[in-house]
Amino acid sequence: MYGSSPTTQKIENYDYYVKAEQQRLQAKLDNKNDELSKQERADIIQAQRALEKQIQKQHLQVDVPKKVTKIIDEDKQELANFEQTWVDLLAEYADIVTQMECSFESKTGQALKDWMVNYRSNQIVQNENLIYDCQDSIKLDN
Repeated sequence: MYGSSPTTQKIENYDYYVKAEQQRLQAKLDNKNDELSKQERADIIQAQRALEKQIQKQHLQVDVPKKVTKIIDEDKQELANFEQTWVDLLAEYADIVTQMECSFESKTGQALKDWMVNYRSNQIVQNENLIYDCQDSIKLDN
C-alpha cells in the first residue's frame, strides 16, 4: 500500500493490529449473548473511535511529509522557470534598448536609451530586488 520502508511496514503492522482490535470490539458489541451495560457499550464505541483516530494520525504522519516534499519540489521547479523567464525578459529589454537607440538619430536615440536605462534602474531593478527578497525569504529546503 505505501511501499516497503521501515516506517511504512510499521504502519502496515499497526493497521493490521488496529483492524484486528476493531473487529474484536465490534464482535463484542454484536454478541447478543453478552449483555453489556450502556456504559460498556459507550466505552467500546469510544475505543473504536480512538483507534480510528490513531490510524488516521499514523497515515497522516507518512502522507503529509511526502506531500510537502512534492509541493516544495514543484515550487522549486516553478521558481527556476520564473527565474529563467526573468533573465530572458531582461535580455530582451536590453536588446530593445539597443534597437531603439539605433533606430533614432544620435541625440534622440541617446536620450531614448538614457530614459530606458533610467527606467530599468528605477522600476525594473526594484521589482528584481523584490523578487530576490521573496526568493530569499522562502525556505525550500527539505
